Formats: sequence, C-alpha cells, structure tokens
Amino acid sequence: MTTSTELPATVPAADLKPGTRFRRVGGALSLLGAGTLIFASLVMIPYENETPAQYLQTGVDHRTNILWAAVVLHFGYLLLVPAAFTLVRLARRGATRLALAAMVLAGLGSGLSGIIVVDFYDVALANSLPADQALEIWNLAGSYGQGAIIAATSVFGIALGINLAVFAAWRARAIPVYPLVLNVVGWLVFTLFSGDPWLPSLGTGLVAIGLGWAGLIVLKTRDEVWDRL
Repeated sequence: MTTSTELPATVPAADLKPGTRFRRVGGALSLLGAGTLIFASLVMIPYENETPAQYLQTGVDHRTNILWAAVVLHFGYLLLVPAAFTLVRLARRGATRLALAAMVLAGLGSGLSGIIVVDFYDVALANSLPADQALEIWNLAGSYGQGAIIAATSVFGIALGINLAVFAAWRARAIPVYPLVLNVVGWLVFTLFSGDPWLPSLGTGLVAIGLGWAGLIVLKTRDEVWDRL
C-alpha cells in the first residue's frame, strides 16, 4: 500500500468537502480511461507511416478506421488533462514544485485533442486528389512554422506533463514506482518508433497499464483520505 492510502480516516464523512467523492472517482476514471482510449485508437489502425506518402495512403486504405480512431483518440487526449491534475493532487503536498510544473505543462498540452481534427483533412486530401497533389498540399501545410509552434507545445506539453505528474506522485510516495516505469517506457516507445505498424500500440498499451494502475489506487482511496490531500 502507499502512503496516501494508509493515512487514518480522521475526518467524519459529514465534514467532507462537497464533491469530494465525485472528484476522486472522476479523477480515477480519467486515469483509467485516458491511456485505454489512446491505446484503443492506435490498435484500430495497423499502418506504416515512415514517409508522408505512406501516411496519406493509409487514409485511403483504412479511411473508416482512421475517422473513428480520431474520435477515440480525441477523448483519450482530453482525459490526459484531468488525469494529470489528479496525479498533481496526489503529489502537491509531497512534491509541490514538481506538481506545479506538471500542471502547467499539462495545461499547455490541452490543445492536443484539437489537433486531431487535422486527420479528417488528411483523409480528405488522400481520397479526393491524386497522390502527388495530395502530398504537395500536405507538405505545404506542414511547412508553416506557426502550426509547428502549436503542435510542439501541445505534444510536448502533455507528454512531459503527464510523465512529470506520474513522477511527482511517485516522489510524494502516493504511488509505487511501477506505474512510473510503465508510463515513461510506453511514451518513449510511442515517440521513438512512431513509424512502426505495431510498436506505437505496444507503447500506448504500457501507458494504459501505468495510468490505469494509478487510477485504481485513486479509486480505492478513502474519501476521508482524498479530502485531506
């Protein structure tokens, strides 16, 4: 058991802050759901995207899968934000500075779910234009530096934010080390092997297990303990 679940329940149920159970259960479900939905979205699309041409061809070969996977991934990325904030709550007394940094980074990364809308435009390009023209327009859109700023701050914000939040929760002795290891390794595999047909799915599977582990800890925490965090 962890420190957070071993604290004595000294606060009577009647004195709990309003919404304590709702926030605790909601936070636990966001931890359980975020990684699971991201993993599910990648499993829906077995493709290779080592080159832009391969990526666009995927929009032709797996059009329906991509369109639905984008919806699933959208909600998975959205849930990463409350998941990070839940971990920040676990860590805020034992690792205050780390928790604050994680919260800021996760907030910056909240725009990541909106970037998923680009998938629909990419699919439309791949299916409505010849391959060479679709590739030319795709490259032109990607050449705008302003878009890169939005994408970079969102991607790195949420990736660093959620990992730092897990680290802070571990540093505060609220969770064991295993969720931290699974989460960090999973994100590294997802990032370094993004062009592989299956390794990104494996990486997000590890993330799902790590975040889900932390979610179960929060779910099993007593309301009295959660209220004192």
